[in-house]
Amino acid sequence: MIAIGFPLIYRQGAGLLARLGDLVQPFGRRPYIVADAFVQRTYGAAVRASLQAAGLAPVFDDFRGECAPRAIAAAAARVREGRHDCIVGLGGGKAIDTAKAVKIETGLPIIVVPTIASNDSSTSRLAITYEEDGSFIGPRFMKANPEAIFVDTEVIARAPVRFFCAGIADALVTKFEAEQVVAAGKPNFFDARPTETAICLAAHCYHLIRTYGPQAVADVAAQRASSAVEKVIEANILFSGLGFEGCGVAGAHAIGLALSVLPGARGILHGEEVAIGLLAQLWLEGRDAAFMEDMLDFYGRVRLPRSLAELGLKEIGDADLRRVATYAAREGSRLHNMNRSVTAEDVAQALGFVAALDRTYPGPPRYPDPQHRTQDTSSLTPCAASPVGAELRREKNGGNRE
Repeated sequence: MIAIGFPLIYRQGAGLLARLGDLVQPFGRRPYIVADAFVQRTYGAAVRASLQAAGLAPVFDDFRGECAPRAIAAAAARVREGRHDCIVGLGGGKAIDTAKAVKIETGLPIIVVPTIASNDSSTSRLAITYEEDGSFIGPRFMKANPEAIFVDTEVIARAPVRFFCAGIADALVTKFEAEQVVAAGKPNFFDARPTETAICLAAHCYHLIRTYGPQAVADVAAQRASSAVEKVIEANILFSGLGFEGCGVAGAHAIGLALSVLPGARGILHGEEVAIGLLAQLWLEGRDAAFMEDMLDFYGRVRLPRSLAELGLKEIGDADLRRVATYAAREGSRLHNMNRSVTAEDVAQALGFVAALDRTYPGPPRYPDPQHRTQDTSSLTPCAASPVGAELRREKNGGNRE
């Protein structure tokens, strides 16, 4: 059996926040808005005015920044007491995940309005939950994908570029994890085999990121909502969201999320975690030195961390790496979606490789080819229309068309 899920509607463009009232109105009259204090200070007045102009009666949640069980339960109780009829997740990943968790508790429609493009969670059924201290708990699942996602590209372009880069990382890993899940014959997030549609989306997501990522990062740093930014926002949010949920995840997410067990990991963005997780996954796959050098060069061009030190984890010892590895390899982990058997010791060695990158910079890295080899899935080209390989070859040939 194959399966994939989609939101009912996805809208992306400049100025959508000012039109939010008209866009939300079909879903309810009393929206409950989950947004942190910063987002409320920055966009709260405009959102409230738009909603009220459409005849709606919005109430803002007192969200404190962590998608934790206590915050979810408290918000769900306020929704019931206030007789609200729809949920709006406004802001970043944790506010949106909290809104999704409130939907799980109440069954109300959810409208997702990201103000940053830092991850690919907006379109999905997943709500990632954490303890109050920021340590990872695990995902919860809505019965279906969100009713609506509204993305104002001008808002995204004005946000700090670090968030945009983290979203690029989350989108970048989608293809590589999809390849592993497909090759291993493992199920996606719908407990089914990936559709050709999902595989195609994951492949084209990579094409968009590699083609437009560096220019889009430069434009967001200058707060320009360019055509490159539009394409990468669509990759970060829509292509990657549908791709990861429809295909599944593997080592990059398992290892990246496991970094949250380290005391110094609080404040690291999800995309930054999985960027490091992808380097470890690629090592586990047995990618050669040329491939790794190309990937790390691209990391530098889109401002992604290329080592544990660049991630901010500078005082990490072998015991810390083993702790992360043990958690990543626990029973039920998505690590076991890899197309080879992976143990905690394997993960510790992969993290040791990433830790060794700290001694490589500045300057271009040079690595010996890994001694272990796994089935090469890099030639997986599920979408014939996706010009990934040709685009990358043109890039290496100085932009000349083949």
